[in-house]
Amino acid sequence: MNELFMDFLTILLPTYFFFYMAITLIYRNMKSMLNLIAALLMLAFQFYFLGEYIKTSLLPQYQMQIVLYGNSPMLLLVICCLVHLSILIGSPTTSSLKQFLPFIYAAPYVLWIVFLITKDHRVLFNAAVTDGRSPLDPQFLLITVLFIAGYILLSVVILAVSWYRAREVKHRQVLSSLLLSLFLLFAWFVFVTSLLQLKFLTSRNAMILFFIGYLLWAVALRHLIGKYDIMPDYRKLFHILFKSAPTAILLLDQKGAIKEMNPRAKQWFEGMPIHEIMSYFQFEDKLRLAEMLALVQQENEAQWEARLHNPNKSDLDLVMAFELIEETDEKLFVMHLTDVTSLKVTERKLLESEQNYKYIAYHDSLTNLYNRAALHEQLLEKIARRERFALTLIDLDNFKPINDIYGHFVGDLYLKHMAYILQNGSQPGDMIGRIGGDEFVWIISSMDENSELDNLVNIRLSLLQKTPFEYKGIEIPISFSAGVSLYPRDAADVTTLMKNADEAMYTMKRKRKQDFATLK
Repeated sequence: MNELFMDFLTILLPTYFFFYMAITLIYRNMKSMLNLIAALLMLAFQFYFLGEYIKTSLLPQYQMQIVLYGNSPMLLLVICCLVHLSILIGSPTTSSLKQFLPFIYAAPYVLWIVFLITKDHRVLFNAAVTDGRSPLDPQFLLITVLFIAGYILLSVVILAVSWYRAREVKHRQVLSSLLLSLFLLFAWFVFVTSLLQLKFLTSRNAMILFFIGYLLWAVALRHLIGKYDIMPDYRKLFHILFKSAPTAILLLDQKGAIKEMNPRAKQWFEGMPIHEIMSYFQFEDKLRLAEMLALVQQENEAQWEARLHNPNKSDLDLVMAFELIEETDEKLFVMHLTDVTSLKVTERKLLESEQNYKYIAYHDSLTNLYNRAALHEQLLEKIARRERFALTLIDLDNFKPINDIYGHFVGDLYLKHMAYILQNGSQPGDMIGRIGGDEFVWIISSMDENSELDNLVNIRLSLLQKTPFEYKGIEIPISFSAGVSLYPRDAADVTTLMKNADEAMYTMKRKRKQDFATLK
């Protein structure tokens, strides 16, 4: 009765505990590889303990089959999962070791299969041994013990290296706690094995002590999971947050694939395939999502503006904020999307109004040419850049009689016609403005240092007289007087240039010639 009670206490009872741990780990997040491997480790422990209970208390006549085909592979799975778990917890330092996982899993199982094929099962497990010694074949037992001790030690080394290279305080605390628990498990395993080899313990008692050590280690592991939240439980956390968040929130993996969306986001992206959602975004500065996530990894958080083109609904202007979540097995990005469409519409209207006001402030309302203020500003910029140009001041002859005879309406049309032929005769780099009732300014630029600005101005002005003004059978020839001042030859500032051109223009008016004079 005492033995049955001890079997229940040390073998059967832990199976319920390991099963509970496995279910809770999977429930926390079945998408996490870390959770899945930890749950698999607990299930392997469960079946191992359950096998020990069955072979000891329920079906002792099938001890050989249970040990060789049940407990042995489960024990190998335990140590393989232990190494795998250490690699995942030590990430990103241990990420390069993931490529060796197939070998880590395959090596002990290949040897197990070789033993089963090459040796008689009754030799591998001698059920007749009842004097406290292990019924396992000495060579098979030695290889098994070496693998168990070696894999536990390998896990300790992996966690130790990860702890040494870790920079985050929480990550170091997690690794140091796990390292300590694994080291104590390894020490307990060596201690009990030594007592068994020295024959201070029977095989049965040693097995019970092994079980107690594993159980205590599992309890410690469960405590660490609860204390440091080692296993990511982002699904529960984000579902709570998603239900109350007024903004759209998405959870992305390192490649930018969407793992979770809150209800607000699902409303926005209704009708879109989840794997195509990111292709509907137009990001600020034409950045790509991969580039943005790389920047977030450097700074932990960042913010951009974006536009969502939804073919099923109206487009949205968004502010897109990213945050990086550092988990023990993977990096996750939280994308917050705030709808600023109404603000952007208002901003665009204000910008359009500002542009309209600026246009009105710098343009003549009748001809849409530059006004005096705009020309003055443009001339200052040209002088600052030391560009060569000719400032040509044009004053229409006999404009007052046109207004008196034909009316101001026809006079306005005459001025618009003059603006048209000036624009039609201009070249890139030229500027045309109206600075008075019938006064125009034509700034003729020349980037060629060898060109003669005097000749260039003559050619341009000669073209103006070839297009007379016509209105309802009335034809009025274009008549004007012009004065020219060259920069930098004639003056180095705007005021002097305008004054020189004005004097040259009035000199021509006094001579009443349709020609121009250049101040020499």
